[in-house]
Amino acid sequence: MEQKEVQIMVLIATIIVIILAVSLIFFFSYFQQKKTTFLLKQREIQQRFDEEITKSKLEIQEQALQNISWEIHDNVGQLLSVAKMQLNILQLKVSEEQRIKVQETSNIVGKSLHELRGLAKSLSPDTIKNKGLIESIKLEIERFNRLNFINSSLKVSDEPYNLSNEKEIILFRILQEFCNNTLKYSKAKNLAIELKYTGNLLEIYAEDDGIGFDINDTSKQEGIGLLNMKSRAKLIGGTIDLKSSKNNGTKLYISCLK
Repeated sequence: MEQKEVQIMVLIATIIVIILAVSLIFFFSYFQQKKTTFLLKQREIQQRFDEEITKSKLEIQEQALQNISWEIHDNVGQLLSVAKMQLNILQLKVSEEQRIKVQETSNIVGKSLHELRGLAKSLSPDTIKNKGLIESIKLEIERFNRLNFINSSLKVSDEPYNLSNEKEIILFRILQEFCNNTLKYSKAKNLAIELKYTGNLLEIYAEDDGIGFDINDTSKQEGIGLLNMKSRAKLIGGTIDLKSSKNNGTKLYISCLK
């Protein structure tokens, strides 16, 4: 009888241990699940916060560019227009020899006015919205070539389609950042941009034949520009890859879903 009681006690103890073990496993699993959910939620909140900060920065930048565009077009442009008009009037009151010099000066002022208005358009988000991505890039390429900054080209493959205004503005700003770095620092002679429309994916290639730079050095302007480009691409779910090597130029690749 005692042996039977011992067996029963052992069985009961075993059941209790099993129940405790299962309970511990359950609670541990439940705790881990809650912890994972909490961490994922925190990461999501942080990601949304970072995106909002980036969006706010971009909105401020776009507003600043819009203001600069207005200032150039309305104020500086108006002053140059008045200067050109006064030079034209002056032509009628001077000698033939001086008239030629005044005419040359008037032509320079006219060209400056034309280029400033072109620059104002490239800075304005409204221009990109109205003209679209391809036409906006074309205007930049034409401006570079007209001013003999660099030999630039644009190639569009397959059948183009429109993206949302937000995507087109961001993609244009990324390319603008790349082009500005090329013009300022690369000492490149050639710049080539290609837009490849395949299905629902837009792929953009940009390449210069400049001196290149260290993409890991974020203390330089080119490195800062790369961080800006990556932040912008992330907002539209795009991917970006930048490669640069000494004396072999810089290559930019962007992909973005329709």
